[in-house]
Amino acid sequence: MAMVSNSTALAQASCVGTATLNVTINTCVTGELVKATALLQGAYSTGGQMQVSSGFFNQIPLTQPYQSAPWGYGGSESIASRPANMIDWVLLEVYNAADTSLLETKAALLLNNGSIVDVSYISNPTVGGVYFQSVVANSAYYLVVRHRNHMAIISRTTVTLPNAGAYNFTNFNNVMGGAPQVANMGSGYYALLAGDYSANGIISVVDYNGYAQLPLPPPNSYVDNDFNLDANVTTADFNLYRPNSSAIGMPAIRY
Repeated sequence: MAMVSNSTALAQASCVGTATLNVTINTCVTGELVKATALLQGAYSTGGQMQVSSGFFNQIPLTQPYQSAPWGYGGSESIASRPANMIDWVLLEVYNAADTSLLETKAALLLNNGSIVDVSYISNPTVGGVYFQSVVANSAYYLVVRHRNHMAIISRTTVTLPNAGAYNFTNFNNVMGGAPQVANMGSGYYALLAGDYSANGIISVVDYNGYAQLPLPPPNSYVDNDFNLDANVTTADFNLYRPNSSAIGMPAIRY
């Protein structure tokens, strides 16, 4: 039988190895991906692109701003930082096909090219839409886009989800109610109508009163009466409101 000296045995017993283990944890986003594109009249630039002032961009909240009335949305969507191509927060909603009742709402990021994307875009810029947990795959729904001070729009027809290509709200033929529901920006692009301060789906004197309220907010403010998203309330905002006054949104999505 082989013998081991006491000194050798002690050395072997006291030997401790160390190793570094790198673990990658991927956050799993569940649900069906819903894709849509839309433009805001107030932020529109040219060629299907939008832009906002640096003053406005720096005031965009990191947490979704739709908690208050009339939206009353309690979602916890937030971002750690603003992507450079972000225009503002919007709400994307899915409505049941049978009775146009609301199924689910998500707060999302509106990018300068009109893409509406999930907050997971911050960590995964390849995401091309918004995840909805209540959507049943291969079923048809109406889609709705809402913004703080632009009139909401709803898809002309139902959309089978998940959709491979984004539903294009920049084409008035894809909007229920057609051209009167959107602003003609030229070159075939249409956008949500600016001036719905109350966000109730009707642009009226109520919205003018919201625009004209005193005192005026200080410069570089994120406020609902800033219709052109330049972080200031001026006559430029009134000039957006005026031609849109008396616009009435579709009944199914008015507050």
